[in-house]
Amino acid sequence: MIAKCKAVGGSAAGMAYLFQDKEDKTKIRGYELDRNMLIGESPNELMSELKAWNRDNAKELKNGVFSMVLSPAGEDGKALNDMQLRKLCQSFMQDTLGIDPSTQPYYMRVHEDTLQKHVHIYLPRTNAQGKTISDKLCQYRAMNVADRLAKEYGLTRAMEIQRENVQQLAMGRKEIQCQLNKVLKHCRSFEEFKEQSRSVGVEVLESINKQGQLQGYRLKMGDVNLKASQVDRNLTLGKLDSLFQQNSIRIAQELSRVIIPSFSPGRDRGGMRY
Repeated sequence: MIAKCKAVGGSAAGMAYLFQDKEDKTKIRGYELDRNMLIGESPNELMSELKAWNRDNAKELKNGVFSMVLSPAGEDGKALNDMQLRKLCQSFMQDTLGIDPSTQPYYMRVHEDTLQKHVHIYLPRTNAQGKTISDKLCQYRAMNVADRLAKEYGLTRAMEIQRENVQQLAMGRKEIQCQLNKVLKHCRSFEEFKEQSRSVGVEVLESINKQGQLQGYRLKMGDVNLKASQVDRNLTLGKLDSLFQQNSIRIAQELSRVIIPSFSPGRDRGGMRY
């Protein structure tokens, strides 16, 4: 389970992001999971209510709203029902920020149109006593709380996700390297390299600078997308140029070899040796 937490200025546009579909702007994105002490419906109304809560605070807060995200791992997110997800988010808020969710205004919205189902949470930085809720190290606190809750609820922990990602990346890197080794010795130019790589399932993604020149490239195979140097330091553009030159010379020499047939001495019909 992955978590985020930060104090933000709070804008209607930021809140509107929660509601707007990425592909079709006319559609509503996600669904409301929970709210407390709020009656607004539009993004502007909701954000105005949250920020109005700070009026009881003696301090003038530059960043008066907390933006939090809680994202269970793929299969965990699918398995959790709304009641379980709501309880999980309330515990996450309470333990990260040291608040009582029952006395604090907040808004929760679920997004499930990405690889990871996740919940966005907004709440003001002023508690029920009119005191500022500290944002000091809130991101680290959020990560620690999420890890503890994942363990408590029997969910996948962030370190397990990271370990799995590292293993998948290592396997993908090795497979890309293996496939490219099959074609590199036949390539005499970067264009040939791109074409041959594609034939073994590796896509070459070029990085072009403002002058229209190739300044680097990435290698993609399935879900693995790495810089060329991350796959093999010998795949940098400079080293590839040297390899292409060597291949060109070698292939030209192989093509230019002519096997001259050897003749054994004999005689023609007139008795002359030839």
